Amino acid sequence: ILKGEFEKRGITFALSARVTAIEKNGVRYEQDGESKFIEAYKVLLSIGRRANTQGLGLESIGVYTNRGAVVTDSSMQTNQPGVYAAGDVNGVSMLAHTAYREAEVAVNNILGKKDIMRYEAIPAVLYTNPELASVGETEATASAKGLPYKTVQLPMKFAGRYQAENEGGRGIMKLLVHQHTNRALGMHVIANYASEFILAAV
Repeated sequence: ILKGEFEKRGITFALSARVTAIEKNGVRYEQDGESKFIEAYKVLLSIGRRANTQGLGLESIGVYTNRGAVVTDSSMQTNQPGVYAAGDVNGVSMLAHTAYREAEVAVNNILGKKDIMRYEAIPAVLYTNPELASVGETEATASAKGLPYKTVQLPMKFAGRYQAENEGGRGIMKLLVHQHTNRALGMHVIANYASEFILAAV
């Protein structure tokens, strides 16, 4: 749906492509075994982030890292007793609200109050128009984990606010629930205000 909305606005997608060179006047890439070129006067290179742990002295106290990221357990403790790590240094979920919750879990455990980090309850939002928001399992990840699930998919037109503000909008909400317990496993929404709507599932 989101791709279709962008295409209506004149955005072209080159998916399953591999950039081979950034040249003075554009970008050269391979797609389906064929070399192609897109003219461009500006290029945004966005290939992900990684934990920035250099120079912290972790090796001097024997803290385990994996590809530069500090390894933590569900209480946010490292392999060294009394040493905790929260935020981007562990490389799990580089979002501000993730870091806040990780720090809360770490402090609670430091103070003797048992608490655990549950990454499946952390929402992610793309602030596009329409917004795209998700939390928890997708059908692919639930299947890979062997979770018995069922899905409910509804058009956002079921919501009066959405109807009033988005004439002809194609937003949808998909909810995954455990087949036996009806426990929410994941929710995915594409609609204006999806970032607000997702909080119900979180």
